[in-house]
Amino acid sequence: MNLIRSARSRPRTTIESLPDGAILSILRGRRVEQRLRLGPNEVHGLVIHADGSYEDLGISHNLLTNSGRDLVAEALGKTGFGVTGTIATASSATSLTATGTPFTADQFKGWIVIAEESTNAPVFGNIGSNTTSVLTIDAWRTGDDTAGTTPAATANYLIVPNLRPRYMALTENAAAAAATDTVLTGEITTGGANRQLATWAHTGGTATLTLVKSYSITASFPAIHKMGLFTASTLTAAGVMVFESVLNADANVVSGDTLQVTDTITLS
Repeated sequence: MNLIRSARSRPRTTIESLPDGAILSILRGRRVEQRLRLGPNEVHGLVIHADGSYEDLGISHNLLTNSGRDLVAEALGKTGFGVTGTIATASSATSLTATGTPFTADQFKGWIVIAEESTNAPVFGNIGSNTTSVLTIDAWRTGDDTAGTTPAATANYLIVPNLRPRYMALTENAAAAAATDTVLTGEITTGGANRQLATWAHTGGTATLTLVKSYSITASFPAIHKMGLFTASTLTAAGVMVFESVLNADANVVSGDTLQVTDTITLS
């Protein structure tokens, strides 16, 4: 762990995508203070304190879970669910109910449902779970991830496989990451360290994309140990945990700190 203290302005970071990873630069003003090379499927942690000092937590490995592998296969091969006349019979801010019982329980966990009607723009929801007739989602959103309008009870809908683990979660649970894990045990839900949408970036023609989240911490967490990437935005509609990673060093943060986690996901 590298602790750098300064009374100057708070540092900022930039990410440069590479064919097999990324370059993370830590800057103050125009000066580059540190440049780090992230390789394929690696995770970096950085704590920025309110006084302008920062801790480089180092680089660790990003683990693809078994549930994530299944979702990758589905996203690359399945066509989805929906035929002419696929009409809902009920809807809410977090659910859509089908006509009859056309589903198998949890067969669409991690997928998305797109609903449309004549009076509102199409919206989508990340499916966290499903019964034989009801899809439970995290929220309805428009195509740019902003809040959408709940579709009418009789909306047309389409369910499609979707590999989109954009939501980053944290925990102080000290156990190792395991491919068989399906939840992030002890996931933090308060203090600015709750599950949040990460920023996605990719350079065309390269094999790596990056996901970055800067958490504005409002409480004390002495040992944030792991990060998980999920397909849904809430713990209630958990979705699929596609990746799980142990940080190279535990993050000790207090109110006023910023915890930045950078993840590289390599496709080949």
